[in-house]
Amino acid sequence: MTQAAARILSAFVVLIFLTGPSACSLLDRRIQSVNSNSSYQPVYNPKTKYALEAKEELGLPNGYLSSYDQQRLNERIYLKELENQLDTRSEKAQYYQLRSSLGSDRERIQFLLLGSREAKARWITMRGLNRQDSHSDEIAKVIESNDLALGMSESAVRESWGDPDVIEVAGNTVYGYERWRYKRIVSGNDGYQQELRSVYFEGGRVVGWETEDM
Repeated sequence: MTQAAARILSAFVVLIFLTGPSACSLLDRRIQSVNSNSSYQPVYNPKTKYALEAKEELGLPNGYLSSYDQQRLNERIYLKELENQLDTRSEKAQYYQLRSSLGSDRERIQFLLLGSREAKARWITMRGLNRQDSHSDEIAKVIESNDLALGMSESAVRESWGDPDVIEVAGNTVYGYERWRYKRIVSGNDGYQQELRSVYFEGGRVVGWETEDM
């Protein structure tokens, strides 16, 4: 961890404000694709990596789930599968610059099901959601490999790692001391396990990060 990150971590020891995920809106029981003749009804497999991650992210209990929570879980699993299929930097940049503006998993799925990048661009333009955010070639390569680098902007981190589970703010907000926390399910010698990733920002730029097992 860099000295700047260590300084921010010290600030968190004094004062941390937790920001939890917003409440989910009521979701339809079926996800309709842009083709009115097709739909997707995902199937929940509790042993997959995506299922474990989705359940953790949504804060769902172990055991029995109501039909509403089951549908939320299924949609989150399917969304994660579609996000994982984004295999070029331009596709990832297009999606993750827009992701936070999409109000629900269902809407994100509908966007990803549009298919070509051109179709998605027309969809974005029609809804007035165009955003400009370019990165250097060096940072673009880091994003492509789903990695981090010192000096990355917050938007670049979102493109690389997605939205954080929790954003914590410490000290005077003028300094931009933030810690973004990610909970991930990773595979290991003993099967899947939880991993906690923390990214430290100062003035909107990455100054360090760390990973620990949970």
